Amino acid sequence: MRLVGLFGVVALAELFIFVAVERQIGLLVALLIALGTAVLGSGLVRRSGLAVWSRIQEKVGQGALPGRDLSAGVSVLVAGALLISPGFLTDVIGFLLLVPSVQAGVHTQIAKRISSKITFLTPGSQPESGPTVIDVESWEV
Repeated sequence: MRLVGLFGVVALAELFIFVAVERQIGLLVALLIALGTAVLGSGLVRRSGLAVWSRIQEKVGQGALPGRDLSAGVSVLVAGALLISPGFLTDVIGFLLLVPSVQAGVHTQIAKRISSKITFLTPGSQPESGPTVIDVESWEV
């Protein structure tokens, strides 16, 4: 329910901002800017997405976990969704999500949320009381 409310608030904010910008620069220019940011954004998202995908494949090929690159991929995916939606507010947020330092902040937030819900064990260690721990190495396929 909160998500529906958020969409409503964002839509109203976008409408308000578009009308304010249109009054300052004119309807045609405002529409051209909106179209231009969509075109520019799609190109940037494609380039960033391919770079992230390449880094993920490289890390997986080396046997490393691509955690930071996965969260960068989430940032690029959300940026793409925001940049193709019409509006100046979503465009600003979408472009910000393509900035590496903002992606690092997103990674930090995602890591905090995930690490509070996951218990990591090293071989031979005993789980503490708390969440259920599943040893994936003992699963049979």
